[in-house]
Amino acid sequence: MAMVTSEVLVAVPPEKLFAVIQDYDRYPEFVPTVKSCKARRGAGGVEVDYELDLGLKKIAYTLQLVEEPPRRVAWTLKKSDWMKVSSGSWELFDEGAKTRAVYSVDIQIQKPPLIPQSLVDRISDELTKVQLPRMLEAFRKRAEGK
Repeated sequence: MAMVTSEVLVAVPPEKLFAVIQDYDRYPEFVPTVKSCKARRGAGGVEVDYELDLGLKKIAYTLQLVEEPPRRVAWTLKKSDWMKVSSGSWELFDEGAKTRAVYSVDIQIQKPPLIPQSLVDRISDELTKVQLPRMLEAFRKRAEGK
């Protein structure tokens, strides 16, 4: 899959949305596919373990994140049971009383032995075409307190 970019306009200042983005341990409270999320902060940034339930497949992975408050969070894949690549970023732009959040992600799923390519393609489509818009909407609602 090539880089996918999507954006959402959120009716809060960038600092408030950034605070929601960096509260990784609370993602299971409002992002439907996230079943577990554990962050560890250190000198090199933040390492976060995720468990997703996509219905088709459960996926576990760890990202290394670099935070640049209050405008940017970027990440790269540290380890995964299904992904070869997961890199991307949140970029936050001040639009007066609102924030334009641009989310970019590149995910490459490795095809495990004995798993049909069609299932790998369905998981990739699920992540980008279905879950990405739902995730952005979940972050918007959480930041706006809805």
